Amino acid sequence: MKYSFLFVLLLGNIVFLSSCSLQNDGTAAGLNIEKGILFYSDESNINEEDSYYEALIELKETYPSHFDNYVIVAKNKNHASSFAFLNDTYPALLVVEDNEVICKVVGNIPKKEILTPISNTLDTWK
Repeated sequence: MKYSFLFVLLLGNIVFLSSCSLQNDGTAAGLNIEKGILFYSDESNINEEDSYYEALIELKETYPSHFDNYVIVAKNKNHASSFAFLNDTYPALLVVEDNEVICKVVGNIPKKEILTPISNTLDTWK
């Protein structure tokens, strides 16, 4: 009886501790971002980012107040490391709310495919 209790206690601790990990969970909790827009840019492939720049110009005209917390995360730059765990694909546009990525658009895609999901997300912001 005594050993079975210890076994259950030990097994419970192992299960509990193994569920804790430092893996990326898609949150920005370490950054304390209440609301923000992150643009991941690879300066060495700027030609692939034309649609993102066009979309960003349109979005900023439509939602100017939403760009108060706008950050450009340049590939291979020092400050990029603090945001690197949220995304590893360039170009990309992320919308963060309450420390969670709520919208993510990645890759070389047309402007409309960037605008639609990002606009729908920004429409929900007050």
